[in-house]
Formats: sequence, structure tokens, C-alpha cells
Amino acid sequence: MDYSMMKYRLQSIIFLIIFLGFSFSISLYGKTKNSYYPDDAWKISTPEEQGIDSKIILEMLRNIQSSTLDFHSILIIRNGTIVTEVYWAPYNKNIIHNVKSASKSIISALVGIALEKKYLNNLHQKVSEFFPEYVHDQSKQDISLYDLLTMTAGFNWMEDSGPSPYDLENWIKIPMRDKPGEKFEYNTMLPHMMSAILTKVSGESTKNFADTYLFNPLGIKSYRWTKSSDGYYHGGSDIFLTPRDMAKFGYLFLNKGKWNQQQIVSEEWVKESTSLKVKIPDNVSYAMDLDYGYWWWIQDKGYMAWGAGGQYIIVRPDLDLVVVITANGFENINRYGEFMKSFLAKNIYSAIKSDSPLPANPSAFQELNNTILRIENPKETSNRSMPEIAAKISNNNYILESNKMGFKSTNLTFDKSAACSWKYCLADKKINMQVGLKGNYIINKIDFSMGVHPDGEEIACKGYWKNDDTFIIEHHIIGDPSKQIFELCFHEQNVTMKISTYGMNATIKGTIEK
Repeated sequence: MDYSMMKYRLQSIIFLIIFLGFSFSISLYGKTKNSYYPDDAWKISTPEEQGIDSKIILEMLRNIQSSTLDFHSILIIRNGTIVTEVYWAPYNKNIIHNVKSASKSIISALVGIALEKKYLNNLHQKVSEFFPEYVHDQSKQDISLYDLLTMTAGFNWMEDSGPSPYDLENWIKIPMRDKPGEKFEYNTMLPHMMSAILTKVSGESTKNFADTYLFNPLGIKSYRWTKSSDGYYHGGSDIFLTPRDMAKFGYLFLNKGKWNQQQIVSEEWVKESTSLKVKIPDNVSYAMDLDYGYWWWIQDKGYMAWGAGGQYIIVRPDLDLVVVITANGFENINRYGEFMKSFLAKNIYSAIKSDSPLPANPSAFQELNNTILRIENPKETSNRSMPEIAAKISNNNYILESNKMGFKSTNLTFDKSAACSWKYCLADKKINMQVGLKGNYIINKIDFSMGVHPDGEEIACKGYWKNDDTFIIEHHIIGDPSKQIFELCFHEQNVTMKISTYGMNATIKGTIEK
């Protein structure tokens, strides 16, 4: 008898038993990847069942409620299971939300798929191979696909302060500042060019390409994607997804690109695209403590898709965790190193206590659920009494001075109910909004676009008297990460209307119509 062979077989059997036992024990806590993929109905459990302390999540929500932070949703998913899901009114799980520049990470995934499907050869290919008409300048002819993905193309560009990134003609107009590949400069022109390249090499729109190879396999159907005037779908922003579908994309990457036993994105691309490729310069203050992959932001022990205003898909493989956030947060929520890093560490990462289930905490879990119910179904609040001026200005039409925004008139009508009617004329459109007066938004529908949905918008409005002569209206286009604050100050026959929103403030004066 060959004792060495027997010893080898015995060792193999012991190893197999240990491996199977290890795999079984881990699968109990959801660590085994690819064993479960959510459809429209995710698995849901208590935080404690997934090793998370409900008390810390509860404290996070209480702190948010007592602050000025303007979250729209938070989803916490561990081991493929939703442990916390909360929507701030007027949002709910079915409303699609502009994920802004988190769209870039989706485009990155499509590039990986295009390489795998041989639509692209490699990342050393030059933009000039696909669109020579946009890179006449010799200095631009060396820009590669790698330079696009790492935001190192070299253009003299300042995000949000220059021309539209969604016009390919600007590739001709914008001069170069650096050599390609040398310096990080965030530039949405670059992923939009990639969208055009994907359209050209695949022979179909980027949206159709995404439907075939990414969204349909993940069961993502209720979404919208903005198309630019040049005919290409936006490569760097303006994909609208539900938070649960955002979570599916994060969960795909958590599972190394596999979904229902199908390799949607190659494991190699998941690893490469979410690995550090470029160190972020210290002067990029909003991205302090982050680095960059292929249109993914790289954080300590994880990575994230990040869009303006606080749209996040955060993946922590070491914790088997996906976190989704949508918000109107152009201040603190939109600054990673100064706020979001510590917010995540204090409120979410620290809540993860174990890879095994924790003892049940029914009282904390019940209070967590009650808090979520109060957030999603806020009670009406008592408004301050109507000032005398409300009756005087009610139903008066104020003609506004000429202004770049196109507002022509404004008119408020108050009664004794919980709402007021706000009529205003914007360019050639006459708009009538109902404004909630007891702390709750009223949803209004209009049949034309204000830049979010092409066929019409849902607009949430609520208002209150700031003092005896100033009325505040919060105006929010559903699905957009910003809101507009209208401050109407009345004095005798006049009104001063101040408008503030992200990146814009305006003051318009008006006089009562005779």
C-alpha cells in the first residue's frame, strides 16, 4: 500500500471538510459571494442579524433630523441584505433620482464590457482613432482612453465654470494646459467623449449598449438617461436611477462583476477600475483623502461612485457592504474629506460590530422603524400665525423687472387652509403651484420640462413666513439633487424676490400690477 498516497488523500479530505465547514459558516452571515442576487424584492433583515448595531443607525437618523442636512435617501446593505432603508419625504423607493457624476462609474463599467466584447482593443488607443475631427491640434492627438478614464487628458478646464461638457465641438475649442497623462483635472468632457466612442464602436447608442450588457441583466428598467444636443447620451452625468437600482450596481461590483452566475463585468476590470491609478492633488479640496481609479473614487478599504450634491454608491468589500445615499447636499454632504468621511465612519462603519449575528435588540429596532416611519410620513406642523400683510398681498400680481432667468410675474393667494396658491410666469409659461404651509411638501405636476424630465416635472413646494413681511418657498423638482429657495419680501406696493440654488443667486424686484 502506498502510505504517502493515503496520507495525501487523507490530508485532501481533511482540507475539503475544513473548507466546506468554513464556507458553510461564512454563508450563514452572507459572506459567500454570488449566492444571492436581488430582484425587485431585496432580502430584508434587522441590522443585528447582519452584525450591525441598530442603536448607532438610530442615533444617525436622529442626528440628521435635528440638523440642516438634506438627505433624500439612505440604504445600507450588508451580506446582500437591506438592513436600513429610509426616504425623506417627498421621496420613496420608486422615484428615480439623478445620480449626477456617479454616472461616470457606470460608463467605466461599460468601457470594461466593451474591452471584453472586443469593441475596444486596449486603453492605449487614442481618441484620434475614433474622432480625428475633434483633435486637430497636435497636442491633443496623444490623448488616450486611459487618459480619459483617469481624468488626465490635459485640457485647460474648470468644471462647472466653462462651456458645456456635452458638446464635442468643445474638444476643438478648449486649449490644452498639460501633456496627456501628466495631471489630474476633473473634466466631464472626457466621459462624454467616451460615450460617443462607445456609440461609434458598438453601432448603437450608449443607452442601448448599457441596456443589453448591463442594465437588463441586473433587472434595471425604470431609469432615464439624458441625451445631449449632439445626439449622444451624457457620458458624465444625468442617469436617473432608483436608490435600489443604484445599490444593484454597487452589489455587482462587490461581487466582482458577477450576477446570477453570469459575468457581467470582468473580474479583472472590477479590480483594475477600482484600484488607485491617480493620486488626487491636495488642492482638490472637495476630494480630500480620496484617490482615483477609472472613474471611481478610491477611499481607504473601498471605493465609491460619487455625484454632485451627495449622490453616493459606496462599496466596502472588507465589510461586505454597499451604502447608497441620495441628497441635496451641495455643501457638507458634497465634501468627502471635510464631512462625509467622518459621517460614514461614525454612523455606518462603526455600527458594524461583527461578521456574525448580534443578539437581537427588539427595542432599538422598533424605535429605528418608528423613526423611519416618522421621516417618511412627517406630521403636519403648526405654522406661525398669518401676518397682517398676507391678506394685503393675497392675489396681488407683481410685475417683475427684466431678468436673465425669465421670471415675469409672481402672485400669492392665501386662505385659511393648509396651503397657498403661488402663480408665476416664467418666459411664456404660466405656472400654478400649491405650496404646503404646515411643514409638508405638496406635489405639483407641470407638462413641460424644467431641465430634469423632458416631458414634464413633479415639483414639491412648501412655504412659511420668515417674519412679518417675508415669505419663504422651498421649490424642489423631484429627482433633482438641488432645490430652489424663493424669498419674497413685500413692502407697500413692491416685492423683492431673492432666488438661491446651487451655483446661482439672483435678486429680482417687482411692482404691483395696477
